[in-house]
Amino acid sequence: MQAIEKLADFLRTLGNPTRLMIVKELTAGQKCVGEVENILKISQANASQHLHILKSNDIVDCIRQGTTRCYFLKDPELIQNLLKLIEQKLP
Repeated sequence: MQAIEKLADFLRTLGNPTRLMIVKELTAGQKCVGEVENILKISQANASQHLHILKSNDIVDCIRQGTTRCYFLKDPELIQNLLKLIEQKLP
C-alpha cells in the first residue's frame, strides 16, 4: 500500500498547473529560482514553495550556487516520457 500512496502523491504533485509548468521548464535543463519566477511570471515565494513541494516528492533536486538554489529533474527521462505519454492523450 505504501508504494501506491507514494505514486498518488507523485501524481498529485504533478497535477498542479504551476508545478507542471515548472517541471516542463526543467526538462530543458537546470533553472535557478529566479529563472523559474521570471519564466512563469510568479513571485519568488510562490516559485520557492512549488519547488519545495517538487523536491519533497523526489521529482527535483537542487544545488546551491552561492546564495542561489538551482533545481533540476532527478529523473529527466522518466518525466519527459511521462509528459509525452500524457500529451499524446490530450485532444
